[in-house]
Amino acid sequence: MKIEKIDHVAILVKDAEKAIKLFSDLFEMKFDAIGEIKDMDAKSWIAASGVEIIQPVNTDGITARTLNTRGEGLSLLSLKVSNLSEAMSEMESRGIRQIAKMNDNGIKIALYHPKDTFGVMIELIEYETEHDIVTAAKNRKLVT
Repeated sequence: MKIEKIDHVAILVKDAEKAIKLFSDLFEMKFDAIGEIKDMDAKSWIAASGVEIIQPVNTDGITARTLNTRGEGLSLLSLKVSNLSEAMSEMESRGIRQIAKMNDNGIKIALYHPKDTFGVMIELIEYETEHDIVTAAKNRKLVT
C-alpha cells in the first residue's frame, strides 16, 4: 500500500487547555477547534502542522475509557492513501481488524484496532487535495 503522507497525529490528553498551551508555547503552534466528535465522545483541536489534541467530553465515554486504560499520549496515526479500498484490502489480508469506516463529504476513513498495530490506532484516509494556494485564497475570501 502506498502512503501519500502522514495526515495527522492525535494526542489523547486529560486537560486540553494545558496540552494546547504547552505545544503552542514550545513549538509555536496555533490550534483551531474542530469541535465535538460525537462518535468518540471527545473534543478536538488541531494545528496546521498536523498535531491534534483530543480530550474526552464525558467520564464514561469511549475516549475517557481509553484514556483511563492507556493513559495520555499518542493515540492515532492518520495516513493519507490514494485508494482506500485497496488499502483496506491490504490491511484485511494482514489480519488487522477494522473498527470503523466512515464517508463524510468525500472524505473516506477507515480505523484499525490499536491492539493489531503496536498500541496506536491507525486511520487510513482518502480525500482529494486542492493546491495550497486555492485553500489560502478561499480562507482569504478571494475565491468561493
